[in-house]
Amino acid sequence: MKLKIRNFAKILKADIEVDGITIIAGNNNIGKSTVGKILDAVFNASYDIDEKMEKARIDSLASMLRNEVENNRDKINVRGRHYSMMTYRQFAKELLECKKEEREEICKEYERHMIPEVKQETNFVEKILEHIEENKQISDKTFSKAIYTNYFGESFHEQINSLYYQKEPAEVVLTIKGKNIHLIFENDECIQEERQLNILNTSLYIDDPFVLDEMNNSSLFGISELSIHKRNILQKLTQKEDKAVEEKTFSNLLVVNKLEDIMQVIDRVADGKITKKQKYVYQMSGNPSEEIDVASLSTGLKAFLILKQILLNGKLHDKDVIILDEPEIHLHPEWQLLYAKVIVLLQKKFNFHIIVTTHSAHFMEALELYSKKYEISERCNYYLASIEENGAIFENVTENISKIYKQMVDPTLLLSRLREELETEDD
Repeated sequence: MKLKIRNFAKILKADIEVDGITIIAGNNNIGKSTVGKILDAVFNASYDIDEKMEKARIDSLASMLRNEVENNRDKINVRGRHYSMMTYRQFAKELLECKKEEREEICKEYERHMIPEVKQETNFVEKILEHIEENKQISDKTFSKAIYTNYFGESFHEQINSLYYQKEPAEVVLTIKGKNIHLIFENDECIQEERQLNILNTSLYIDDPFVLDEMNNSSLFGISELSIHKRNILQKLTQKEDKAVEEKTFSNLLVVNKLEDIMQVIDRVADGKITKKQKYVYQMSGNPSEEIDVASLSTGLKAFLILKQILLNGKLHDKDVIILDEPEIHLHPEWQLLYAKVIVLLQKKFNFHIIVTTHSAHFMEALELYSKKYEISERCNYYLASIEENGAIFENVTENISKIYKQMVDPTLLLSRLREELETEDD
C-alpha cells in the first residue's frame, strides 16, 4: 500500500510505503501527524461508502415520507396505528429502486394503505414524487465528493490545501495492489474523486490516551464535540461485535490464539479489564471487587488499555490500519519497550498496517530491535521529515536509519557539551 501526498497542509511532498510498520520521525510542527490523519481519513471515509450513500438516501426519503404520511393523517384525524421507520425505509427503498414510470402507482398504493378513510383530494403523491426527484438530482459523484470534503474538513479543521501555495491543488492518492483512490482538493473542498477499489478495512487513529475518560460521558452533546477520530475510538471501545453466538464463539477462539502472546505483554502493565456497570470501571485482576473509574487511571495505563479493550471487543481485523501518534509520550522508558513489543506482535499476528510517529530514539530503537527479533524487519519502513521553504518533505531512510538517530541524538550531545562547559567553569 502506498500513500502519495502533494501540497496538503504543511506537506509539500510525501510518498509513503505502508506495508507492515511505518515509522516517521522528525522535528515538531512539521507535518508528521498529517500523514497518519490523511490515511485515516481516506480509509474511514471510503469504507463501505457506496452502501453508506445508499442508506443515507433511503433514510432521508424515509423521514420525508413519514412527515407527509403523518401530516395527512392529522388533517383527516386518523387515529390508531403509527408505522415504524422500518416501514418507511422499505417504502423509500422501493421508490428509489423502481422504474420512474412505476413511482406514481406505488405512491398511490401506499397512500391507500397508510392513510385510510381519505375522502378528499390530497397532494400526497405529488409531494412524494417531488421528494424523489430532489433525492435523485444529487448524483453519487457529487455526494461522494461532499463526504470526502466533510471528512477531511473535520479531520483537519477545514485547512486542507497547502499553507504555502493555497492556490495549488492538494492531491492524495492511495494505491493498493495497483488500484487507486485519487482525491484532489481546491479551496479546502474535494473537487475530484476517483475510486478504483473498495475499502473493506477500517482505520484507527490514536493520539491521546485521555479519550478513555470519555467512555463515561453520557452526554451526547459532549461526545459530539470530540474529534472524528476520537469518536471512532470510543465506538470501538464501547461496542462489541454483533454476531450470532456460534460465529462469535468461533471468532473469539481464533482471536484468542493470536492474542495470547500480545496479552501476556499487555498484562504486565494492565492485567485487569474494563467493565460496564453503572459506569465504565477498571477491575483489578485477582480482585474484581476493587473498581477504579477509567478516568482515574494513570495515563500510561490508559495507553495500554485502549489497545487491549479494542482487541478484546473484536473491533480490529486482519489488515486494518492503526496510526499511533507519538505513543511514547506518556510512557515510562520501560513501558515504551513493552509498547513497542506490542506493536511488533500486532503487526506479525494480524498483518496490520501500522504508522508510528515518534521523537524518541529509545522507542524507535525498541521497534527496530523487536522487528528483528520477531523477523518482520523487511516489513518496516523508516521516514525522516524535514521542512523546506515550500513545505515538508519525507525522505525514505530505511536503508540508512542512522539519519534519524543522528537527528534525535544531536540534542543529547548539546546537553553533554553544556555539562562539560559548566564543569570547566567550576574548575
